[in-house]
Amino acid sequence: QKEEAETYREEEQCRAGVAAFAAEACEEEEVCAAFAWPESCSSSSHGFGGADGVVKDCEAYVAGKEQDYLRVLEDALRSGGVEDVYVRLRKERGSSPSFFLYSASLVLNHSSENAVLASRICSNCLEMDVQDVQMMRSVGYFLLKADRMEFALAVFDRVRALAPAEPQSFLDGALARTLRCLRGGFQEVAFREAIELATTVMNNHWADRFAEIEWPALVLLHMLMDIGAQQGLKDLWPLEDKFRTPDFALGLVVWLGWDTDHTDIDLHVVEPSGHEIFYGNKHSAIGGHISRDFTQGYGPEVYVLKAPPSGTYTVKAKYYASHQQSTLTGATSAVIWALRSTAGGGAELKFDTVRLDRNKHMMEVMKVVVPA
Repeated sequence: QKEEAETYREEEQCRAGVAAFAAEACEEEEVCAAFAWPESCSSSSHGFGGADGVVKDCEAYVAGKEQDYLRVLEDALRSGGVEDVYVRLRKERGSSPSFFLYSASLVLNHSSENAVLASRICSNCLEMDVQDVQMMRSVGYFLLKADRMEFALAVFDRVRALAPAEPQSFLDGALARTLRCLRGGFQEVAFREAIELATTVMNNHWADRFAEIEWPALVLLHMLMDIGAQQGLKDLWPLEDKFRTPDFALGLVVWLGWDTDHTDIDLHVVEPSGHEIFYGNKHSAIGGHISRDFTQGYGPEVYVLKAPPSGTYTVKAKYYASHQQSTLTGATSAVIWALRSTAGGGAELKFDTVRLDRNKHMMEVMKVVVPA
């Protein structure tokens, strides 16, 4: 009974965190117009359902349809009239989660100064009260990209409550907390939560399509141990000693996941010499190594290198014509984390999410520069 009560309490906290972000958009009147909430900010005024918050009708994503409104929004961003144009488009497409996600991405990519506006556009997906795990993951990744850390954590915690049978639910929470500690100042509580979440992946038995998910989780745990040591924390290792590798410190880790289940995306890393590492060429002369080829689930595929030579490492995502897309959020997005060691024993974690173009077989998704 105590365990059930604790689980219920955690789920309520997750719901409260997600609701807080959606509600914040309603509280600041100066951005209501940009969200097309001209009369009030109640759920019933959004056109997504009645007072019970249940979605009555949700428009499915149609491949290529986004190009029409994105061109209009892009022109408005250049001319400075994006709010009025967005209001008009939202009235036409406000029942489509993919509209909000695509529009938010365009607004943020236009300028990082648009991060708050883009986040509020994206938050309309939460206002729809659709308990769809894949959609909520997409929202969480976007909020991380927009540096809305606390709200992203609340979304990922809600995803974990909804999908505890998927190891990605725990890995996302662990990685997001790691990013929070490295970017926003070290927070021991969040750091220990990251360790606990990664440990859960190691200690549970998962469905066959997640086979060997323990390998990237173990890599993450070793990375966390190094970060903890830099903070003077001791006795952190949560597993049996046989799983601990002495002197595991890595100079570069590239972690590629994706936001659509049952999808096959391959990680390619081009090293400064031009040598390319991928599932068909797993080792390089400088010590680079790539994990197994995940053909289902959400990945991840991971590239590791102990002592990276200086230069630019180009990260690419390769996928196939049969790749999945979500009826709610659209084409699959690559989710990329890159951790590299810095001078003085520190660490830098870089994050991005990139919508994959279904017309391209291979896409560059990130560059990581290791200085001399």
